[in-house]
Amino acid sequence: MKKEKIKHSILIIMAVALIGIGYLNYDYEPTLEVASMGNITNEASLGDVQLVSANSVKEGIVPNEPENVEPTNSKSDEYFSATRIERDTMYSQMLETYQKMVDSTEISNEQKAIAIQEINKITTLKNAIMIAENLIKNKNFEDVVILVSNDNASVIVKSSNLNPDQVAQIQNIVCRELKLESNHITISQK
Repeated sequence: MKKEKIKHSILIIMAVALIGIGYLNYDYEPTLEVASMGNITNEASLGDVQLVSANSVKEGIVPNEPENVEPTNSKSDEYFSATRIERDTMYSQMLETYQKMVDSTEISNEQKAIAIQEINKITTLKNAIMIAENLIKNKNFEDVVILVSNDNASVIVKSSNLNPDQVAQIQNIVCRELKLESNHITISQK
């Protein structure tokens, strides 16, 4: 009975986390330029974010520059702040839930060990994200937010245009700090 409650709680936490990540990837203004594998297309989705495929760096494809881009605006600033707060809140809630499991007297030592492993994973991930974001900001980007789901990372950089060298720098930092393969990283600009 208690194992079912724990499993149910973990499933709820995971569902909330997935919903939160989906929400973070959603934006209200449908303008998107996508560069990928040899062709460049305009599609409506995800606000004014421009996705840059990791493959485009290798093939030398540079996405079209978006038209009518405002250099700096408070809406963009709010996006990065709000996204970072929501991401950190999600991680904090997950850590709190696992900590309650560790502190509980009704849970077996094996379950506590699993909860401690999850706490360590989340803490390590949060630290790696923070380091990667700071390193990217040190490359003269005004702001950046990194969202990680499973073994995939979405990097959103505050920039009006990313050149292939900048994409490669960001990709290298994220690969190194989050220990991900380059094909699991999506870099976009806002």
